[in-house]
This record gives sequence, structure tokens and C-alpha cells, in this order.
Amino acid sequence: MLLNVDSKKVRAFWLGMLALEILAFGLAPLFAQQATVPAPSGGAVASAEPSFHLIRSICGGNGSQKGDHFVMEDPRSTFYLPQDKQVMVYFEWEGAPGQHHFEGFWKNPEGKVVVLSDFSYEAKQKRFAGYWALPLTDAMAPGMWIMEAHVDGELAGTYNFQIAVAPRPALPAPRPNLTPADLYKQLLPGTVWVERFDAQHRSISVGSGFIAAGNLIVTTFENIESASSFRISSANGVTEELDGLVAWNRMQDWAVLRSPTALTGALATAKPASWQIGDVCYSMDSPQEGNRTIISGNITGNHKFQDVGERWNVNFQLAERAGGSPVVTEYGEVIGIVSSASLVPGLSSLALAKAGNFPEYPINLSTHELTPGTGADLLVPMSLIVLPQSENAVTTFADMAKSGVFLETLVRNENLLMGSLGKTLDKQGQVWTIKDTRFEYQRRDGALNVLVTWDPKAKLKSTAMLKLYNNENRLIGATPPVKANFAKGQVAYTSWSFAIGSLTPGFYRVDVVLGTTPVWRTFFRITE
Repeated sequence: MLLNVDSKKVRAFWLGMLALEILAFGLAPLFAQQATVPAPSGGAVASAEPSFHLIRSICGGNGSQKGDHFVMEDPRSTFYLPQDKQVMVYFEWEGAPGQHHFEGFWKNPEGKVVVLSDFSYEAKQKRFAGYWALPLTDAMAPGMWIMEAHVDGELAGTYNFQIAVAPRPALPAPRPNLTPADLYKQLLPGTVWVERFDAQHRSISVGSGFIAAGNLIVTTFENIESASSFRISSANGVTEELDGLVAWNRMQDWAVLRSPTALTGALATAKPASWQIGDVCYSMDSPQEGNRTIISGNITGNHKFQDVGERWNVNFQLAERAGGSPVVTEYGEVIGIVSSASLVPGLSSLALAKAGNFPEYPINLSTHELTPGTGADLLVPMSLIVLPQSENAVTTFADMAKSGVFLETLVRNENLLMGSLGKTLDKQGQVWTIKDTRFEYQRRDGALNVLVTWDPKAKLKSTAMLKLYNNENRLIGATPPVKANFAKGQVAYTSWSFAIGSLTPGFYRVDVVLGTTPVWRTFFRITE
């Protein structure tokens, strides 16, 4: 809907919120303010705690509304007099819905506010956006200018741009922005299902991946962790079973497989450094089994984690079966893959083994809890993923298991009732419990305890031991085996204590092994 307010030349576009299955978000009101009002002598003062989170900002000479997104058609930050006629700056925020007052302060190279644009508007949703346009005249001072956006008197974003008196260099031809419908048509044949099988050829999980150059398939390492074989299924009906990888990095959470036959629908990789925080991005979700839907959002941040390397934040979250899906720019080029458990290699082994009375899945190990405030998935950037340039030999899953790349398979045992890890072992009457159970501990805590409760369904005669591993699946230590001989229906307990004062900060896991088979597992983190 287009609203015209002649007194301030305000244009306002309302964009409908699309369902999450279609796009990650629909922009609510999109405001445009032409800068024609002389500025007052002073500006607004920002509040101590920001109420508005800046998602994206971009500058250019011309922009327009394309479907549910604003597209800057010639993004740049330098403008040339007398050829260029305007500067347009776009901002996108998250904040409280309701009535808001928007102000745009344009500051010249001396830092003085020379133009002010302001208007009020009611945001119907928490995601809203606005842009301001500044007409350029030959009398404007060359140099570095600043545009400040204020919402309700609070500084909510700035953008620096330069005005130069010089002939404008030839602008590169604009790249075609693909609509969500175009992107869906491109992504659907390029995104594949990746199904994992155990040694008995039982399906144990379904994830996603994408077709890269030639006959290569990229997915997360977590999707193939501890597999005995693997099935690739594409949208065009091609199905193949594979038993190994041509490249991988367990810590960085990526893996590359090679199809024995050529595949169609390969997706192009974005050039390095061609995308940045704030950019719009797209991926393929799977809210129902076998179904693909396009989802959109923004790149909202990045971070280098000590143990696993670089990750980028995106503000959407995919279904578990969509983990490993490609994330692309608005030009359809792959910038990375979605990883929902990328900070703790092997995390999926807990979910795969969860059944019946198996110990409760420790939900606080999810990526979203390990990176508070994201509320979304992480992106493994393509800069980390190494696509083989030649016919690399295949390393079979069996060889990877033997060499310790894979975690030992966790097997549910009906005689094990529950297990827990914590700081203090406590006994009340005949019942043993663990107190102060949590995911994160400090080295000064000294030691941790693991307690396993047995409830044998038949006579049990075996041994049990505890193994401690680091995040790279290297064995740090193991306890001597202890007897696990229990009568049917005899509730019994086995506990272990191990020191953590000398452990390097990072992620670890403990396995309880009954006989030779891991039957319980959990992960934890040590800090200074």
C-alpha cells in the first residue's frame, strides 16, 4: 500500500508477514523519507541500553522494493558530483511493535547536522525497516558524510559515505537479484537428502546437503558421524549409496562425498568476501518429511570459536532434517551450510540413541544454548570447506571408524535406567543422586562425578568403565573396569570420580562402557 503525505513527502510501504515456512521474516512497515527539512541545531541523545537491534544497513544511489525485500540496485558508498543526484541509506531493525518516531540526521564532513528528515509510523511487527534519500546538489561539501538514524530519540544506526567532485567511474553492470521463486527453482534440484545407515543397514537419521562442482556433495560432518553407509537422494529422483568421503573436517563440521555418476543441479559458490553481516540470505527448510520450503533471513554476526573455528550467525532455524542445507545469497550463490550442532562434534550420537528409558538428551548442549542470544542456527562458511580439485581417493566409513575419526556407536541398553554428571555425589538412605548437574564447569571445581543407575531386566554380569575424551575424539583417560553383576530387578548404582583441574578449557565427553559397548554418554565444557 502506497501512502502519500505531501507535507513531508513520506512514502510508506507495508509488506505482509509471510509464513515461516516460506520466508524467515516479512518486513513490516518499510519507510522512506526524502530529506528536505532543515535541521535544528542539536540532535537526539541515545539511551543507555539500545531498544532497537540493527539487522542490516546499506547505501547506494538507487533502490526499490522487490517483492518482500528492499533491493539497493547500485550499492556503493562513494558519490560523484555533478553526475550523482541522490544518496539513499537503508536500515533494518528489530524492536518493539507500536508507534515510533523516526529521524534521519545528515552530517556534513565537519560533523554538523545540515538536514533532518523525520516522521512517525506504527510498526505492526517487531521487524521493520526504513530508508532515507538525500538529494545531491553541486553546492554540497565534498568529503566524508554521516547519516544517523534515530528511533524514538535513540541512535539506532549510522552509515558513512563519501561525496567527491570528480567524474564518476563506470559502474559495473548490476547483478540480477533472484526472486524467492527463482531461488526455489534453483535450490530444489541442487539440494539433496542424505540418509545415514548403521552396520545392520538400518536408517538412523536423515539430513541434507547440496551438489557442488561436478559430482561432489557437501554436507555436515554431523550428518555422517559414525555411519556405515550413506544414501544420497536428489529432487530429480537420482538415488545412490556411498560408503566413504573424499574430504572432511570433523571439528569444522563439513564433509564432501563423491557420486560415482555426474549429477545435475550443481550450485555455484560465492566469491570470498562477497558477503557480509546484514546481507539477505536464503536456505531450504523441511518442516515436514520429504518436503522442501524456501526460508530467508539475514547474516547477523560471526565469531571464531577456539575449538572449532569460524561460524557465522543467521537469524533463522531449520528443522533437524534440513541441517546441511546450502545457504545462498540473493544471487543464488552458496556462502555456506547450516550446522545446528557444529560446536560439539558427535552431539547427534545422543539423539540417535535416545529411546525408551535411555538417559535424557541434554538439551543444554544445543548450538542455541552454547551461543546465547542467537535463537538460530550457525553457518559453516564455504571458506572452510575444501572441495577436491582432483579425483581424491575415497576413505571408507569403516576405515574412519578404525582410525578413531568416528565416535564409537552408542547403543541403548535396557538394563541402564539413567545416568548423570555433576559436581557432588549424594546419598539419601539407599538412593544415590548427583547434585549440581550442569553443562559447564570451571577447572577450580576440582573433580566431577558420574553416576549410573541400573535396573536389570534380567541377570546382568559384566564390567563397566568410564572413558574421557576431548573434543577431537582423543581418549584422555579411562578408569579400570569394575564389576557390574546385578540380579534381575535389583536397582544398583555405579559411580566414578575424575579430576578436571589439569584439563585444558574446551569441550569434553564421557562414555560409560558396559563390557566393550558404550551405553551412556554426555558432553560438558571446562572453563578457566
